[in-house]
Amino acid sequence: MSAALKYDLLRATPRWRKIGPRYDCVLINGASQLEFAKVYGLFSVRLSSAAYRIALIHRYRSVGRHTSSEYIELTDNGDFDFIFIDTIIRSVHILPPSTYNHRFTIQDLQSPDIHLRLESLQ
Repeated sequence: MSAALKYDLLRATPRWRKIGPRYDCVLINGASQLEFAKVYGLFSVRLSSAAYRIALIHRYRSVGRHTSSEYIELTDNGDFDFIFIDTIIRSVHILPPSTYNHRFTIQDLQSPDIHLRLESLQ
């Protein structure tokens, strides 16, 4: 959260309003392509005089677009990782599997997710 701008970017907290956890999902700039993840923790690590902002994430792998809805589909391989917070582009909404689709889904038909249609996701 940016306190100076009063703009909520993303949350990672195990006690959200005393009703349970809230772990926001993000679009990250991966090594070779854009990737999707759920953020489980945000923290800083100081080594000597340098401070590094780190996030603990749960990665999702893109498997392409659904044939009829054209939403980006994801699989959950159970991969957890640490990333630099600076690689986070912005938050996204990852929809859970449903009776109509057995995969996780990124609904990118409305702003601000529309720019994902311009990216080549493998």
